[in-house]
Amino acid sequence: MQMKQCLQGGHYYDASVYAQCPYCAAPYPGAGESFDIGHTMPIMESSDIGKTMPLTKHEEAQAADMKTVALVKEKLGFEPVVGWLVVLEGKEKGRDYRIQSDNNFIGRSDKMDICIAGDDTISRENHATVSYDSREKIFYLSPGDGKAIVRINEKALFGTAKLAPYDEIEVGKTKLIFMPLCSEHFEWA
Repeated sequence: MQMKQCLQGGHYYDASVYAQCPYCAAPYPGAGESFDIGHTMPIMESSDIGKTMPLTKHEEAQAADMKTVALVKEKLGFEPVVGWLVVLEGKEKGRDYRIQSDNNFIGRSDKMDICIAGDDTISRENHATVSYDSREKIFYLSPGDGKAIVRINEKALFGTAKLAPYDEIEVGKTKLIFMPLCSEHFEWA
């Protein structure tokens, strides 16, 4: 048995039986891509199934090419700050977090746009979202998948709400104040 991992779908399949991934029907390294001369496909031993394997340089390049680019960044060539959240109460008191255009996901994970690492009552990922709509020049707050209720100005938030300057947001045990930069008075060109 020669186990190989499909780079397109991440599936494992027996290379001694199949010439390409039977799930994706895509040859290595991916549908529509050519083989590198002298490049060999990685062979997975049956004892390696389920283990995390390092990415090859080819896989890393593919992953980097797949990152989503914000519309504002594409237009301006950089991703500017559009506002801030500043911690008023909690373990990160006094710290500020930059808000950028479009969706800004809040959580404890360093994968989040706004990572509040010191508060264990905040979900790791997508506890809440602060969004800036650059067309309408409006900020929004939405609850995410967090266990604790998100509050705006001490009221529970169960849907999306517009944010106004100096609104107070509570996620977990952390209280933040919202400070916009962009509005009808200023917008990045």
